[in-house]
Amino acid sequence: MMMNPVLRRETKTTLRSWKMFAILTVYVAIVALGAILFLYGTMFNSYNYSFDPEQMTYMYVVLCAMQMGLMLLAAPAMTAGCISGERERQTLDLLLMTKMSSLSIVIGKLMSSIATLVLIMIATLPVFAIAFYFGGVTIISLLVMMLYIMITTCMACSISIFFSCIFKKTVVSIVVVYLLIGGVFCFGTLIAVFLQQSLHWTMYQTSPSLAFPLTILSANPGVGFFSLIDNQLGTNVASDLFYRYASQNTTINTIVQHYWIVNTVFNIVVSFLFVLLSAHFINPVRNKK
Repeated sequence: MMMNPVLRRETKTTLRSWKMFAILTVYVAIVALGAILFLYGTMFNSYNYSFDPEQMTYMYVVLCAMQMGLMLLAAPAMTAGCISGERERQTLDLLLMTKMSSLSIVIGKLMSSIATLVLIMIATLPVFAIAFYFGGVTIISLLVMMLYIMITTCMACSISIFFSCIFKKTVVSIVVVYLLIGGVFCFGTLIAVFLQQSLHWTMYQTSPSLAFPLTILSANPGVGFFSLIDNQLGTNVASDLFYRYASQNTTINTIVQHYWIVNTVFNIVVSFLFVLLSAHFINPVRNKK
């Protein structure tokens, strides 16, 4: 099977650059520093100067949260310049003149960014091995978590490429992606749910339906992340968010317990949608013919 030419070129140029190894080193150092600080705080706390192996499950949560946050920060920064960067270097027209379709170009750029981010994630796996040493977390749980983070990262990369096709400047694309993912998906959905639940309780003095929260929070990667953590460790972070005002039933309980799957489906659908939109907007002249 022939490899995508854009993916092949981007992979070669990326791996030959010293910037890639600098980014990899800094990223792993940040994750390792988080693990060291957690171990230090656990072993030398101010109460009894003892070590509790059960605390290693919380280390797993901290490392996964760092991985999730850093990936959502790195994805737009590494992807939002894929198309706008070509435009700034005045090489986009040459790329569009080739026999490759617009969709192939977009997929090549997307897969190049995803491959780089996967490499970075793999490099951090030895740090996660610390949690395995003390038990409490299985390799299956880690693989499922990494897969979920990767799907969420693909969603962020797809959105980044779309805005890279829309805006001429890379900086503008990055800022807009951060505002959409952070301002709308993460915080905007939580604010909307809080306002809806509060207004319903104030007006009707009854428990509101969970239909609105279950729908709008499907876009929130943080809720999906903690739902998966709840599923793996038996905590109740995400479920407490849903049941703060509303009542429970068997169907709702099942959905809430596996809400990370709902968020995963949302991320996959959004990824496909923005890839298709990117292929349409990358070359409006060709699409008009």
